[in-house]
Amino acid sequence: MATNTEISASKEFIQNDKNGIPLLVAEDIIKIYQTGKIETQALRGVSFKVHAKEKLFLIGASGSGKTTLVNIVAGITKPTSGKVFWKDLSKDITRSSLEEIIKARRTFAGVVFQDSRLLPHLTVKENIELAGFYAKVPPKIVKRRSEFLLRFLEIWDKRNKKENTLSGGEKKRAAIATTLITNPRILIGDEPTGDLDVVTAESILDLFDRINEELGIALCIVTHSQQVATRADRILEISDGIIIGRHGKEVVLRNLDQSRLLEIDRQDRLAIPKEILQSIDNPTHFTASSKDGKIILSPIFDPNIYNNNVQEIITCSVCGKLVKNNARFCDNCGSTITNKRERNE
Repeated sequence: MATNTEISASKEFIQNDKNGIPLLVAEDIIKIYQTGKIETQALRGVSFKVHAKEKLFLIGASGSGKTTLVNIVAGITKPTSGKVFWKDLSKDITRSSLEEIIKARRTFAGVVFQDSRLLPHLTVKENIELAGFYAKVPPKIVKRRSEFLLRFLEIWDKRNKKENTLSGGEKKRAAIATTLITNPRILIGDEPTGDLDVVTAESILDLFDRINEELGIALCIVTHSQQVATRADRILEISDGIIIGRHGKEVVLRNLDQSRLLEIDRQDRLAIPKEILQSIDNPTHFTASSKDGKIILSPIFDPNIYNNNVQEIITCSVCGKLVKNNARFCDNCGSTITNKRERNE
């Protein structure tokens, strides 16, 4: 039977968002990594929302940008451009200082990593309490919440154990407790069960369901696991740095065509999945028409058929004047001519 202390602590964790405003909003997120002179665009304008008590999962192939995306919405990585809003925070976190982000994240988002990140010289209970103290939660509340979480996450009997004596599942439960001690509104996870065996992963997924259903905490999780994906309320698919579609619980990761609903993003883009393009020899041009309420895309394999009366010319990159073919210098301004060509129709 639950004690009065446990009941009081459990009530603290129950989120009650009734006004319908999204917990988290990402708008037109772009992230470019630069190595020397080489630029890699990991995200190309991604927008999505997470609502209160929702379980939103992000799927996509390795290198699609999903890990970069969750790190940005969690306030760990700065985007090149775009905006991220956390509910009740008065400004875009991408324009906030590191100190402001850390302070706001303490009560807004708990981040669950694939590895436990427990301090090995501390016990499970000490790790949980330390996370609360760092977040400046009052000591009495830390103690009350810690006891509740140890029981809720079913690791009460492991409270005085250190990391090297715990199983993989026990480490994960302890790590989750360190993120819940601040009573966040949302848990953000990057492959949180990726290092676990199937049976242990299933028990952790059951735990996430309980956290969502009983405590009302929303989930935003990156995964490539079929076992994880089927637990979601909504699934967004990322490919080459953009969201190309959404899926329901019937998703089959080995054959996403079966459940994919293509989505037009905020930049009016509609991405055609690679496997569909490959099945028709990867055309780069299409004609578009509509008939009986349907859009018809017809591949064109020779785009030059529309290049009537097209002439290639060379212009000066400094003054914009036309220059002669093979000229090394501009007759107008004397600048060195590059080989940049433009099309004049």
